[in-house]
Amino acid sequence: MNSKLKHKMKTEAQEILKKAEYDVSEEINLYPKVFDYVAKKDDVRILLKTLLDINNIRKSLAQRLVEMSRLLLATPFLIGKKNKGTEMEQGVIYERHGIKSMAPKTLRDILIEGVPPLVYAAPGGRYANINSKKLREERKKNNLSRGELALRLGVSRSTIRKYEDGKDISVEKAVKLEEILDAPLFESLDLSYSEQNEFNKTKREINNPILLLLSSIGFDVSPTKKAPFKALSEAETNKFLTGIEEYNKRLKKKATVISNVSGVVDYKSFMVIKEKEKSNKSKIKDTPLLTEEEVERRDCLDEILTLIKERA
Repeated sequence: MNSKLKHKMKTEAQEILKKAEYDVSEEINLYPKVFDYVAKKDDVRILLKTLLDINNIRKSLAQRLVEMSRLLLATPFLIGKKNKGTEMEQGVIYERHGIKSMAPKTLRDILIEGVPPLVYAAPGGRYANINSKKLREERKKNNLSRGELALRLGVSRSTIRKYEDGKDISVEKAVKLEEILDAPLFESLDLSYSEQNEFNKTKREINNPILLLLSSIGFDVSPTKKAPFKALSEAETNKFLTGIEEYNKRLKKKATVISNVSGVVDYKSFMVIKEKEKSNKSKIKDTPLLTEEEVERRDCLDEILTLIKERA
């Protein structure tokens, strides 16, 4: 039952992205997987992870999703049905480990209907962002002191001061403020990933021998963990999703996924094969294949880049 619900939710999320005219990857089907879909429209990139209950995402997986988003210059979203066992509300933005989370209907409202999110969930209830500068201006325009407004709103004078300084405000109080001042105060929420959390930006240490080799040749290598590709390798103005694999059945599957993802985000890609038998293929889909021996024989970055270009 759960697998059917999750499949339905994934399909719904993918359809929403396509209807919103995003270029969307196929579902990532390599395990363990950090994200389900990557999507791009103009300069906006999204990494989507679906869960039945967003509270079930492990901190380690959330960290890898954040790291992947940074490498792909994307915004991570969690799409779920429940939060801590309770149905997620339409139009409400939730958060797990700094990652914005929402129900599929909320994603539809934002991307297709163009309805900006105004309400977010936090301990204690539902909150909103209001324009603190406009609040101050409208209060003065209505000839109300902080004390008078506080009395009508049912809060303290110091709370009004805090609202004017940008303090969180409950949805109920925000609505009442708009009614008292007869002015729109709500502001749409920023859905970008919040960097103010427990995950720092330290690059992972390079331990893989092939990645160390690529680094020594001149690539700027950012390793990944439990992702479809082993690293993001940068050279000159090029960004390459870089895979490493034995010559086996998994090679084609991994190269296909890497080709799909790189095509969506407008990166390039290549894979280094740890050969057990000779391959007569120079690429799979749009991903060039290099053998470990070919990389070892070249100590010049330009030679590797030329080889990749020839096989693309």
